[in-house]
Amino acid sequence: MPVSDATSIRSIRPLKCESAFSLQSVAIDRILSQNRKVSVRAYIRRVISVVRKFAKSRFSAIILNLLLPGLGHIYWRETGFGIFVFLIMLTASMLFFVTFFISLPAYAIILMTALPAIFYFFTFVDLVRVVKAKSSSVKQNSRRIILFLIIGVVYQLLVPLAPGNFGIRNRPVLFTLQTNDFSPLFRKGELLKASRLAYVVDIFFLKKPVLHALPRRYDVVRYSDSTGVRTGIVIGLPGEQIEIAEGVVVVNGFPDIHRPAGNLELLGEWPETSAQTYSVLAATLQMGRIVNVQDVPMSAVIGRVEEPL
Repeated sequence: MPVSDATSIRSIRPLKCESAFSLQSVAIDRILSQNRKVSVRAYIRRVISVVRKFAKSRFSAIILNLLLPGLGHIYWRETGFGIFVFLIMLTASMLFFVTFFISLPAYAIILMTALPAIFYFFTFVDLVRVVKAKSSSVKQNSRRIILFLIIGVVYQLLVPLAPGNFGIRNRPVLFTLQTNDFSPLFRKGELLKASRLAYVVDIFFLKKPVLHALPRRYDVVRYSDSTGVRTGIVIGLPGEQIEIAEGVVVVNGFPDIHRPAGNLELLGEWPETSAQTYSVLAATLQMGRIVNVQDVPMSAVIGRVEEPL
């Protein structure tokens, strides 16, 4: 065989092998893409099946009733009773806001809170009964349950009277303590929250938050001043004259017999200082020793420092 022919045969064989490999890889890619399409379709069918089962279950009605009182009954064609439940809980929400403006006895507040809560609980019991009675006669589908879930979520996020919206407007401020100045009550690196709802409440129809409670003596608070955000302990209330002698807080000339919570000890001394009418005196500490006492307006108090849970 001539040398040129042998060379051409050697060059053809690799080309044939390469084309076979490329065809094989293309076939594998097609099989894999088909398998992916089949698996995606199967997953979608599975999700639709789960949603359909959920649409007919009692859990969907319970979740709807949690999102918007009465929505579960409306979903199961009990429209009249569902509207009645919504109006009752709407009235209860309005009475809840009234308690921030009117001083009421404790028993009145408990009564105003307990009666709607009991009524709301029994709406869930009735809802389970309705689902059992109508599950065979009332047709539910995935589109309807998704629509009702969207309505419930939108209500919670956007309607001012909803607990979700109220919680967002009055949410606490989370922060990490950077020092051990409040040890053993709070330690360095501990995740804490400044609960603004402890003192003020943000109500949708008012431009400014409403002060509903004053800080108590020895509350640890988060507040802001001209230098930034600080953490301090309340030692003086509005209108009081405070002096600290050997770690003892003297209020209007009389030593305070109470002590801070969590075995927190106050060390050091501070001369007599007065709190303004709408202010508190907050002491900043360094390893338990008082290094500064500030007159903090209530408008500058961010919230009471607490553990998140």
